[in-house]
Amino acid sequence: MTIVRGVKSRLRRWTNRRPNITRPSGSLPVGAGAHTFVLICGALFDQDVPNATTTYRMGLCRGFEQLGIPYRLVSVFDLERELAEIPNPICFISGTDYQYLSNSDLAALAKQRHFVWIGPWFQGDRRFYEDHALENLTDPNWLRRRILSSSPDFVFTPVTESGHRYYAEWTRNGATLISLPLACDTTKYRVDTNAPSEFRNVDVAFVGGYWPYKAIQFDRYLKPYEKRLTVFGYSRWPYAGFGGQISEEKEPLLLNQARLCPAINEPHAEVIGGDICERVYKVLGSGGMCVTDATAAHRDIFAADELLVPRDLDHYHQLVKEVLNDDDLCAEYRARGHQAVMSRHTYVHRAQRILEELG
Repeated sequence: MTIVRGVKSRLRRWTNRRPNITRPSGSLPVGAGAHTFVLICGALFDQDVPNATTTYRMGLCRGFEQLGIPYRLVSVFDLERELAEIPNPICFISGTDYQYLSNSDLAALAKQRHFVWIGPWFQGDRRFYEDHALENLTDPNWLRRRILSSSPDFVFTPVTESGHRYYAEWTRNGATLISLPLACDTTKYRVDTNAPSEFRNVDVAFVGGYWPYKAIQFDRYLKPYEKRLTVFGYSRWPYAGFGGQISEEKEPLLLNQARLCPAINEPHAEVIGGDICERVYKVLGSGGMCVTDATAAHRDIFAADELLVPRDLDHYHQLVKEVLNDDDLCAEYRARGHQAVMSRHTYVHRAQRILEELG
């Protein structure tokens, strides 16, 4: 792996490990629709670990299902065999999972409509990450060539269009690039007016995993509020308010009832822009109150009266203070933020965009 100032590249070495797929289909049986959405799962995929890469994938699955299109989760190691049995597949694969495809799997994928989640690719990218002390997001050229060789219908990034300059080499090499930001899974995150009010006394709440790279941001944005912070996650937090992993049923209640739920991105988001975490959509979709970190690209998709986005860290702390003390401000932003997500940023909207792009 490439190391930049002690930070590892995201590309993993080839492994014999297989993805953990525990629920390969939804409520619609394969064959129930004219097409089937196929989620290709790489070696590190674990359906039981609710990290962002898993929840994004599963959100798209449910978005397609809400449109009447069944979905199927397929291991990257069984791709050729399983694709032969699925009618009219529309395939979604992450670019890093091309490292696991055999030549025959790659050929089978190339025959189907498919789109690929890709990473940044721009001139001088390695030096850029080094100069900014960021995690190295550079994929090797052989992997990029492999992705392009399957002639995907399009490649995509969750980064908003203001960050597309960091993906310029994809388009220069002939790929069609679009933005598919993360979104709200309305099958899980919604307002429940009849819910018990067990989290009404929570001032600041956060749900998510903890790891050293993102902890750089956690310590800037969340640590100052540790005494008022309730935090849940699938990995242990070194914070006093850590409460373990919260259930899927209780998470939207927490996001709705807590006074404030910050949305904190990985360190590169403030620099590259546009790589907006799923949490902002979850909070607003649950009817909660959200303040983001100083990632200006939130303004690409949310208006100033829909979401509070600080100019910098000092402004963030100022906004947090206002939110914790102003009931009217909270009520206004809860209502407008929820409406924004429901009207523009659900996984049904993302699935519709995919179908439009596929024609």
